[in-house]
Amino acid sequence: MSFNLKTWSLIPLMLVMTFGTSPCLPAQNDTATPPQSVLSDNALLSTPVQNLAATNASSQVVAVSGQPFSQALRVNIGLASKETNATQLCMPIDSPVNKGDVLMASVCVLGQAADGTGPAQAAFLFERTNNPWTNSVTQGVRSETNPEVWKRYQFAFTSAESYEPKEAMVSLRFAFGPQTVEIGGLSVANYGTSKTLDQLVDAAADGNPLGQTTVAVDRTRKRQVLIGFGGDFCQARYGQTETLDAVGAYTLNHLHVVQARIGIPLNYWEPQKGVFNDTAQPHAALLLMQEMTKRRIPVIATVWEGPGWLLPGSPEQSGRTLPPAEYKDCIESIAQFLVTARDKYGAEPAYFSFNEPDYGVNFLFSPTEMANFIRQAGPRFQALGLKTKFLVGDTTGGGPIVHYAEPLLQDKSIAAYLGPVSFHCWDSLSAPDSSYAGIARLGTAYHKTILCTEAGHDSALWQASNPWGTWNNALKTALAYTKTLGLSGASTMDYWTYENNYPLVTGDGKTPYPVFSVIKQMEDSLPPGAQVVSATTSRDDLSVLASVGPDKGQYSLLLVNPIGAGTVTLTDLPPHSTVSVVESDALRQNAVIESDKQVDGAGKLTVSLRGRSVVTVIAR
Repeated sequence: MSFNLKTWSLIPLMLVMTFGTSPCLPAQNDTATPPQSVLSDNALLSTPVQNLAATNASSQVVAVSGQPFSQALRVNIGLASKETNATQLCMPIDSPVNKGDVLMASVCVLGQAADGTGPAQAAFLFERTNNPWTNSVTQGVRSETNPEVWKRYQFAFTSAESYEPKEAMVSLRFAFGPQTVEIGGLSVANYGTSKTLDQLVDAAADGNPLGQTTVAVDRTRKRQVLIGFGGDFCQARYGQTETLDAVGAYTLNHLHVVQARIGIPLNYWEPQKGVFNDTAQPHAALLLMQEMTKRRIPVIATVWEGPGWLLPGSPEQSGRTLPPAEYKDCIESIAQFLVTARDKYGAEPAYFSFNEPDYGVNFLFSPTEMANFIRQAGPRFQALGLKTKFLVGDTTGGGPIVHYAEPLLQDKSIAAYLGPVSFHCWDSLSAPDSSYAGIARLGTAYHKTILCTEAGHDSALWQASNPWGTWNNALKTALAYTKTLGLSGASTMDYWTYENNYPLVTGDGKTPYPVFSVIKQMEDSLPPGAQVVSATTSRDDLSVLASVGPDKGQYSLLLVNPIGAGTVTLTDLPPHSTVSVVESDALRQNAVIESDKQVDGAGKLTVSLRGRSVVTVIAR
């Protein structure tokens, strides 16, 4: 897991407001205490866009008609970039914001990709103006498919810190590939404590109903076969000495865990060169691998931290590079842990990885350096009779995985030592769809299974005030899963974590949070062996995933609605099939709404969706 606050969001909450051909109307103020704008007048139009040359970009202020704003900022991006902030607009706040203040952002978007085949995209951030770039929200926005129609986004969030003027900024990132994007009607209003986050969420959802929407299922367009849902079990990596905490015991016994990613506490395993320590943290990790093996759950072994004698720098410091002269010692340390797991505990991990080596949490490897490491480690593993292969990537997000993994996949000298491609989906709700679709193409091109080894929506959520039991956390998790499975070709989703770190259950392991119920609901509708198929929706605010199998006649749909209530007509289903409908929202989770609903003779079925809900339609 990464804690790069410059890149990832803290507590995002999206409320999409789409008005079609209607004006992109301003937000209504329904409080006796008017909110305070945090931006100076005309900040959007008067602040220079940074680093235009990096993407061969240009910017200008253009006139707008038929909207409540008369001018907008137009940015033309000419070149693709690996970083979405390669070209960006940074607007410092001009009024104080207190930690915990509730803010509402509103922004209107217009545009088109340069090739005319898709919408324009941007990202909105509210973040500290300097290191550590503490982030309160990151929200991706994109235009309507009709390049002449403005689309309005509204999203509420709470400030992660207290800021004086100029200590925080509103940032707009534009480097999402060649495109023309226009931004208008930007406002960020600070409600302080006069409104709660839930009040703003509910008001915005009620004002933006889903309405009548159609989802067309094409069962002939088949994609990846699902292995299933798994989880990360990494408390020993953080220094814990118990084999499994109460949260881990609950999840392991109440979910169908198909894969377990377990941290190798390398810093405790070999605290001094040549001294291997099978006690405390390493012993806990080895016992957990043994337990997973007994349960026939495949294991991924991952390294975060290394011992001080091996990895230069301070403990838990990100971005540290292992000197090539130390590769042999590092390889031997890992190999001896894997041999001990196999020979003493009867547990041989299927795969090995360094966590997020693209950013360096905590080992930093370029693709070339990783190839050199594997080129030495692979033969050593083989000489010891180890069957463990290297995951390709295990990157911070879906955005960087193709760039990172492709050089490794092209290197024939290490091909025999490589297993699946893996990545983390922390950027799933802000990365462009094209980035995630590129992962699936990478897997197809190199005949590789795709694994999402850290599944979640916000890698900095741990800094918020007790977010684990909120419905927003559950809803955002469902959105992240749906997008990742629908676009990336991932066969597994390993939730971060199935222990008391981003917990699914209270710390005593007794009371499930809403996010647990949603994971269980998705798990029930997407069993191992199910195959993802194509599903398209008439309104892209609704997130949809469809699957068929594994048994004859089985199919399911996962519908995640982040806005107001509506109805969805599903088409091209097996005529006269029988389905159950299960719903989760802020008031109740995993509730069976209908257990014997019939699809009509034309293959159509209409389902009602509550606002901000997760609904599954399952045919057995």
